[in-house]
Amino acid sequence: MNEPVKPLPVRSEQRVPLRVVELGARGRGVVAERAIARGELIERSPVIIIPEQERAAVDPTNVGNYIFLWEHGTTGEDIYSRTGRAAVALGYTSLVNHSDDPNCEFVRHIDELALDLYARRAIAPGEELTFDYDMTLWFTPE
Repeated sequence: MNEPVKPLPVRSEQRVPLRVVELGARGRGVVAERAIARGELIERSPVIIIPEQERAAVDPTNVGNYIFLWEHGTTGEDIYSRTGRAAVALGYTSLVNHSDDPNCEFVRHIDELALDLYARRAIAPGEELTFDYDMTLWFTPE
């Protein structure tokens, strides 16, 4: 018998001070308001699920540029299969830009409906937060 999933607490204090800024051609992005230590939890975001049957309506929209595939054992590249659930992360994580040399990584808590953003290395105040989208990009990175 499967044990019930224990809820993953999502609290407002699970976010370091962040700021959304305009980054020219990169659009909006997120920068650190204070130093962030390697391995530190930057933000835990609750997510809203987009059921598979609604993906055809959402994927081609601007919101489709901000979704995460929300199935166990998948990667960012799997988003292009247009199958499975997707999720929109509420909070700053959805505005974190791509980098081939990112300073952050995310962990999807699929069953608990939360997305964690961690620092891969120390991040300086004012530095942009980035992660690797782990997919074929639909834009040319700077």
